[in-house]
Amino acid sequence: MAKYCPLYKCKVLYLDCLECEEKICRGEKKMQEKKYKTICIGIDQSYKNTGISISADGKLLKVSSVFLENKKSNSSKRTLLQRKLRMILDKIYDKAENIVCVIERIRLRSKGFLNINYIKSIGALNATIVDVMSEYNVEVYSVDTRCWKAQIVGSSKPGSANNHWGMEPEKYPTFEWLLFNHQKHVHSVFIDMTGTRKKKNVFEENGKLWKINDDACDSAAISLFYFYGESDKLELET
Repeated sequence: MAKYCPLYKCKVLYLDCLECEEKICRGEKKMQEKKYKTICIGIDQSYKNTGISISADGKLLKVSSVFLENKKSNSSKRTLLQRKLRMILDKIYDKAENIVCVIERIRLRSKGFLNINYIKSIGALNATIVDVMSEYNVEVYSVDTRCWKAQIVGSSKPGSANNHWGMEPEKYPTFEWLLFNHQKHVHSVFIDMTGTRKKKNVFEENGKLWKINDDACDSAAISLFYFYGESDKLELET
């Protein structure tokens, strides 16, 4: 079975580890000064646009997302997400003593209905995330949507339907939270829609059309839940 080697920064086989001088590997790891104690990767998974944010020791470091909607199949979307996650993990692996990942838990019912196709597709996406994280020995936890919204954003209830940004009421509170509490990251969630038709969820500012990346906003809050939310609300995904 292959695993990530912190010495050579690549995946190696177990037999390679047996032949390796283990004391050298351990010695180098001890000598490396870790910048952070714990890094948390927060993911708001979606086949359209998956939000990925990184927090370290309770501080939000980066807010981003992976646009997947232009890929033709769910399989190709999962492959692209795998590549992005590996790129992120390769960059941060040596920066913290501990790395964890928190994803949004699958909603079994939406508006009272049981959507089997949604559950199957998101389950496959979650399995992809867990498999990539396991290559780097990173544990993955899930948290309920209403839980992270209530404990991090402050409320799981919808916001104003007439907000300036044209956002859906249920999406607006998380952006508002980011705007007032983590203003330096707000620019990361603006999508330039100039050149497209003005439609729902798009607003005009300084002669340009913009859209708020609500998936990126959600991932920021999910990332910080590991540090500020109730730990017993996290469930280990395997």
